[in-house]
Amino acid sequence: MLPSEPFASPAAASFDTPLDMLTSCHQKVLRCCAQLDKLPGYLAEHGVTPVVVTTLEGVLRYFDVAGPLHHADEERDLFPLLAARAPDSQPLLTEIAIEHITLEGMWARLREQLLAVNAGDAAALDTHLSQAFVQRYRGHIDHEEGELLPLAQQVLSTDELERIGGAMSARRRD
Repeated sequence: MLPSEPFASPAAASFDTPLDMLTSCHQKVLRCCAQLDKLPGYLAEHGVTPVVVTTLEGVLRYFDVAGPLHHADEERDLFPLLAARAPDSQPLLTEIAIEHITLEGMWARLREQLLAVNAGDAAALDTHLSQAFVQRYRGHIDHEEGELLPLAQQVLSTDELERIGGAMSARRRD
């Protein structure tokens, strides 16, 4: 069954530790992905229920608001510093930026379907698209956590990480 509140507050992540904050965001994405994995079976068995609506509101809110902020944190703050400190990382940064574009495009299509489901149309969900989005996002997180974040931890100074954290915090106040 889909829980009605899929987003527990993660402990310890803060803008003082921006790489931990990015990892915390990934954990929230993975929880959203788990909800999307369960959605087709739940809809088939129960239809559109208040639990579905509440859960999808959380998923929609995350990918509409927090997801774009997360990508901006990486592309505007983390990537330029990594490119300067580790010039050989440019192919990795380009790959991840392309992944962001792909995920955003997939989300735009999936979002419309999830809005239709929340409006009562259980048949609006393209299960193949939903599964592809989940699979692509999980691979993207593996890519970032396997290469990008370890590189950042290795080459960025404490001052640079503080600047990134400050920019991330400011972005959310705007």
